[in-house]
Amino acid sequence: KIVWAKHCEIQQVNLKQLSSDQQLNDGEKVPLNVKELGSCEIYPQTLSHSPNGRFVVVCGDGEYIIYTALTLRNKSYGNAMEFVWSEDSSEYAIRDGNSVKIFKNFKEKKTFKPETGIDAIFGGHLFGVRSNSGLTFYDWETTSLIRRIEIAPKTIYWSQTGELVCIATEESYYILRYNSQAIVAASTNKDLVSEDGIEDAFDVN
Repeated sequence: KIVWAKHCEIQQVNLKQLSSDQQLNDGEKVPLNVKELGSCEIYPQTLSHSPNGRFVVVCGDGEYIIYTALTLRNKSYGNAMEFVWSEDSSEYAIRDGNSVKIFKNFKEKKTFKPETGIDAIFGGHLFGVRSNSGLTFYDWETTSLIRRIEIAPKTIYWSQTGELVCIATEESYYILRYNSQAIVAASTNKDLVSEDGIEDAFDVN
């Protein structure tokens, strides 16, 4: 499904309407029925589905609202400069100034303030923070440091399995392989953890 905002009106199309044998040329207009979901209480600046597609979050004007994706029913709301989903749709994080709040099942679970400050946050398999010193990945559950990387990304994309991550800047991109076994090993051997995190957490793919 694709969702967008036309001013404060939320609209949606379902690509499953297209039959598998329907031939489309590049650049051709796709014939889809647009569904009016309703109006939003804030002016949307960003929209994003939860990974399981059940919820959609609207963020703008220093606030966020989580709606059900099918009927646009208000599920949760609050103040936030940014909002990101975890790979687990029951978990998300918001940025409010230089602090981060992590929620689980719509209840606040943890608040922390990264030492490096915050310019932007990123969701996915790990929780990412961009600052003046680069990119830092944290564990969603414990907020423990996983790895610091000297890159200032514009955005981050995780593969569905969480094995690969694409770190994209204005001019280039890097694809890294996430080594979950190194994280498990470091949890029982602190010698594997430096001030920049777990050195073997990522490999260049």
